[in-house]
Amino acid sequence: METFYQALKMIFVLVFSIGQLFSPKIAGGDFPPSAPVEPGDASKYVQISAADEGFDTWQPVEKYGGYRYGPSMILNADGSLDVWSAANGPGDITDMVTYKRYSADFKTRTKEVVAVKPTAECYDRMWTCDPGAVKFGGWYYIGYTTTVNPGGVDNVVCVARSKHPQGPFTEKWTGDGWGVDPAPILPYDGTPGCFGVGEPSFVVLGDTLYIYYSWCDERGAATRVATADATDENWPATIRRRGECIPPKDSGDSADVKYADAYGRFIAVFTERRFSDESRVAVWESFDGLTFRRSGYVAANTCKKLHNCGISGRADGHIGAGDPVYLSYAYAGADDAGSWGNWATRIHKVTLSLADAPMADTAGVTHSDVVVSPREISVIPEILTVKAERQSYTISERTQFWIMAYDTDGFCFPLLTGVQYDGYDASVVKIVGGQLCPVSPGTTRVRLQWHGFRGDFVVHVTE
Repeated sequence: METFYQALKMIFVLVFSIGQLFSPKIAGGDFPPSAPVEPGDASKYVQISAADEGFDTWQPVEKYGGYRYGPSMILNADGSLDVWSAANGPGDITDMVTYKRYSADFKTRTKEVVAVKPTAECYDRMWTCDPGAVKFGGWYYIGYTTTVNPGGVDNVVCVARSKHPQGPFTEKWTGDGWGVDPAPILPYDGTPGCFGVGEPSFVVLGDTLYIYYSWCDERGAATRVATADATDENWPATIRRRGECIPPKDSGDSADVKYADAYGRFIAVFTERRFSDESRVAVWESFDGLTFRRSGYVAANTCKKLHNCGISGRADGHIGAGDPVYLSYAYAGADDAGSWGNWATRIHKVTLSLADAPMADTAGVTHSDVVVSPREISVIPEILTVKAERQSYTISERTQFWIMAYDTDGFCFPLLTGVQYDGYDASVVKIVGGQLCPVSPGTTRVRLQWHGFRGDFVVHVTE
């Protein structure tokens, strides 16, 4: 049966690619800039509650799995919601960041596309995951986790930017400007062999950019904060680390932080007891953005085995008075043993309120009885990205290579026509059909395009 579906997909690939040329423009609109707010009442504690069981925005593919986790969400002025997530990557890429926009009623969405992906033979060549999105100064920025360690440890935070929410986010901070070859904005200098640094979140308050990120060493997963000058286009060069703001958590993970204008405080959410039947979303708050206190948690109506959550806000990381607010997370299936990387994504509309005391920490947690419902393989593919079969090639003679299209179900198709190449050094290599032909020793990056989808790879020509 899988072979039948794959054959049908091959037939529809070209039909889909033509349709892409006429896909609608993305429009959502910004809110007016957030006005200065007064600090909130420290005698009150913010609470978040989910009124119902929510609904899934993504399910893994039956028999093949997959995921969209760690959502970062921006609410637009028309009520639509931009969502960036970590997705399982194609071929030799572990993770990448995808984007889609939901209408205000969630009845329609744009086609999912890759916003941030690894750059061949660069610092982020292994993966780009755990996105944190923000917009200021006319740019969308996506912070993400990556590493050069093949063991997946000693992670760092890098950042990419684009004028458009869907990207592509090809301009990355290089250490002294914006270009192709990324450098960490938050390096890890702790105990080697630990997870390291990652999972960023951003808030703009006045002229200051607050950067929240996980610091995971032998003590566990803490949250740290840094600040930068939001008026400087090269703001990564102005980053100042401010220290730990949330201590290591109860089997927790990354914090997503927003600023609630109506309550005059920063709000952080992160999952505790993740992947367990007692998992829940912790809620912490801060009045200065540098020190946080526990205020409550969200458990009722959420799913079991949840992890890596996010909360929505405006483009600058603010929750405006009266804005709809959404909480989203990934969650695993009932079978712990075989569910790693096989996660659905759920979203809830939530309400914020103030209480006279922090929520009591009770032993029991009430969850909605929801399990992952794998979806069947799509008949008409939704192309997610294109890339060379390998990130780089070392050649001394004519070498066959393939350009592959990957869809949202994780299947791939060789592209036999319509691929265009540019940006490479013709004195090093030339491309004839599906072959790389060496011209002279050297190294060049080759860029490719197929119906609006872009990729790149590196060619080394030896003697």
